[in-house]
Order: sequence, then structure tokens, then C-alpha cells
Amino acid sequence: MPKLTQLIAGVVVLGVVGGGVSYWRSLPPKIEVVLPQTKTVTESISASGRLRGELETSVGARVSGRVAKVLVREGDRVRQGQTLALLDDEVLRSQLAQADDAVRTARATLAQSENAIQTAQSQVSLAARKPLASDLTRLKADTNQAVAVAEARLAGAKQKLIFAQRRLAELKKGPRDEEIDATEAQVRQSEASLAQAERDKNRQAQLAREGAVAQNAADQAETNYWVAKRTLENAQARLRQLKAGTRPEQIEQAEADVKAAEAEVRASEATVAGAKASGTAQVSSLLSTPRSEDIVVARNRVSEATRAREVAQSRLAEAERAQEVAKQRLDDVIVTAPFEGTITQIVTEAGGVTGPSAALVRLVRTSVPEIRIDLDEVNLGKLRVGQAAVVSCDAYPGETFSAKVRELGAQVDTERGTVEVRLTPVDPPNWLRPGQTLSVNIKLGEPTQRLVVPLTAVTTIGGISTLFVAEGGTVQKKTVKVGPPGPDGIPVIEGIEATTQIVLSPVGRKPGDPIAPVVIKPSPGPGK
Repeated sequence: MPKLTQLIAGVVVLGVVGGGVSYWRSLPPKIEVVLPQTKTVTESISASGRLRGELETSVGARVSGRVAKVLVREGDRVRQGQTLALLDDEVLRSQLAQADDAVRTARATLAQSENAIQTAQSQVSLAARKPLASDLTRLKADTNQAVAVAEARLAGAKQKLIFAQRRLAELKKGPRDEEIDATEAQVRQSEASLAQAERDKNRQAQLAREGAVAQNAADQAETNYWVAKRTLENAQARLRQLKAGTRPEQIEQAEADVKAAEAEVRASEATVAGAKASGTAQVSSLLSTPRSEDIVVARNRVSEATRAREVAQSRLAEAERAQEVAKQRLDDVIVTAPFEGTITQIVTEAGGVTGPSAALVRLVRTSVPEIRIDLDEVNLGKLRVGQAAVVSCDAYPGETFSAKVRELGAQVDTERGTVEVRLTPVDPPNWLRPGQTLSVNIKLGEPTQRLVVPLTAVTTIGGISTLFVAEGGTVQKKTVKVGPPGPDGIPVIEGIEATTQIVLSPVGRKPGDPIAPVVIKPSPGPGK
């Protein structure tokens, strides 16, 4: 009987326990929910961007060449027209010098042609008139002058012949005894000087080893020794030459000089005879003027001189154009800043080769810098020119400055779905640098009260935001209109009320699931 009672009691207990488990399993799961928090929210759009200049360009040379000097460094601020770099101009300077020479030559040729025209015109006048007594007197004077000059040259040629003949005679006679005696004396003097220099060299070397004198004194003494030795060797060579007598080749050269002088005398005699004959012929021709053939010849010379002047003028114009081109090319080796700005990159260092299509430096106009950011095109309806923004930089924590939207991109990047927005800094700090990465927070409106929910509660797909709420013991899905997320969470503009219970974690939930909501209090945020 006791065993039966125990068995019945055990069955009852198992039934009670099993029933309790079944009941517990039939209860809906407990899910954490929160109530939306009312916060003061300033709607904004955040993005990262870079500081750019209003104008950015690559600055290069207008000619090809090797970079001789780069006069700026990255980060330097430069003014408009400031020299940034210089190219090697050696070849271009040589070309300019050649062009200058060509211009001078062309101008001289033109001047000669002008003089030739004047001379030819004078010859026409002279050929058309009868000779004057003064013409005959002047012609005779010119003839006498020419004959006198020729006779003076003849006298010089004869004097040169006499000198050559004397030189030949001296060489055939040989060196004089007094020359040998003088050279022997020079040898003895050089030997004494060499001995003294050798003693000085040895003494100074010993003193230098003992530290009594500086080493340069010993070096100087050794130099003096070698100079004295070379002097003695030269004197000895000269003495040997004198004692050996005149060499045959010296006599042969002297004989050749005599023959040349004799030929010059003969040529000078012929010149004198020619000057006299020419003078006589010119006087006879003058007495027979004017002749029609002389007038025709003179006029032809004027025409020839005129044509020569036209050619000279054309060549001068060409030379001056080439000179201007050479000057411009030389000016082009100087690379200057096209506007005031900041050097952001040295592309080609000194020693490198550059050309018209290559960049030397990158220059940014920083007088009016701008910040460029790329925003999702869905934000276009919220953006307006003039909207304020707060800008910061990770390199300078805690420091911010203001900016304003200056321009919205004219087109959308079809591949990325973004639009470029440009902002102008307001009172930018000194630490700003072109290319610097900045964090931009564009304010879309004035601060307002909004219901804010946790970040984990909202799911956004394809631009549509949804969240799960607890209603009547089940999960329900709601479509909401939200603003940009902030440090307190996501502001909800439309779709919920202050009493709506928001499911914290929608993962694994679907509309209609039974739940037992457990309201928890969110931690206070900065906007509390």
C-alpha cells in the first residue's frame, strides 16, 4: 500500500511539472522595447572632404629642357609672377647670341647697301658732267698717294731682305765665343744655386721631422730645389747647342726667308709700277669724260645697289624675327606663377627633364580656398546655397571653424550616385593646407524638437526606413521618415508617437510575432 501511494504521488508531481513547462513554453518571448526620447535636434548632413583651391593648375615650362633650379618648396606661398623654376639656358643663350650676330650682320649689310646706292648715284652725277680742274688735281693727288704707299711697302720689303741676308750670314758663321762664355758662366751659377737649394732642402726636411719648422717650409725648399735643377738643365742644354754650332735646318730656314723677302721685293716693285700705270690711265679716262657708256654703267650700278638694299632689308627683317623668337624662348626658361597661391607639389626636381606638356609644380589659388565633399544624391532636396556648416580636422582635435555652401554640383556622378558640394570657409584657421582631409557637418535647419530612437532600431533599404513596434502583444512593422543620425540616435520626423514602443533589436522579427514587451530606459545622451 505505501508503494502504491508513492507511485501515485510521483505521477501527480510529474503531471504538475509537465503542465507548468507546457504553460511556460506557451508564453510569448520577452522583448526589450524603448519609448522614443524627445531631443533638441539640429538636422545636418555629415561627410568627409578635402580643402582645395578655387583654382588648381599644373605649372610647367613653355619650352623643353633640363631643370636647372627649383626655387620653391611644397607649402610655399607665392605671388603672381614670382619665379618658380629655371631651365638650363646655355643652348638658348648661344642661339640668342647667334641671332644677335645675324641681326648685326644684316644691319651692317643694309648700311653697306645704302652707302652703295649713294656712291652709285654720285657716280651717275660724276659720269654725266665734264671733269673739273679740281677733279684732275684730286686724281693726280690720289695717284701720287697710291704710288707713295707702294714705294713705302717696297722700301720695307727691301729692308726685310737685308735683315734676312744678315741673319743667313750670321748662321753660316756660327755662334760667337762670347755667347759660349756667357752660357758657361750661367751653367756655373746654376750649379751653385742647385747645390745651395739641395742643402736648404735637406736642412728644412730635417727641421720639419724634428718639429722645428712647419711642413710647408720643407715643401717650399723642395720646390726651390727642383726649380734650380730645371734651370741648370736648361742652361746645360743651351751650352751644348752653342758648342754644337748652327744646325743645317736653321740655315735652310734662313735661306728660305731670304727667298721670300726677295719675292716680296719683286711684288712690291710690280705694285709701284701698277700704281703709276693706273694713275696715268685714270687721268686719260677723266680727260675723255663724259661718255654715254659711263653713264649707263653708273645707272646700272644704282639699280644693282637698290636691289641689294631690298635683299638686305628682307634679310634684316628675317634676322630680327629670329632674334625675337630666340629672346622669347630664352624668357620661356623662366617659369613663373600665373597667380597668387600655394605650391602643393614639386613634380619635377632639379636635374629632371621637362617640356610644354609636362608639369613642374602644382599650384593652388589659396586666396579663396574651398572645401569639396561628395554627398549622396538623395540629399539634393535638402541642400541650399548659403547653408552653414561646421568643419573639423582629426589632426587638430577640438578645433572647428565655420563654412557656407557656395555651390552645388551641376551634375550627378552616375557611377557613384553622388553630387559634389563646394563650401567656402569663413575665417579659416592658419593650419589649413590644400589637400587636407576635413570633416564637414552641414546644418539643414534650425534646432527643433524631435522623437529620437536608437540606431539599432531603424533599418534603411533602398532609401526606405522602417522599424518594429510592439502593439497589442505582437510585433508590427512601420515605415518612418527619419533624419540624419546623430550622437543620440536617429531622429524620426514622421511615423511614430511619443508613446510608441520601439523594438530595440529587429533582427529575427517579423510582423505578427507575439511578444511580451519589456520597457527599458535608454541611457541619457548629450541632448538629454
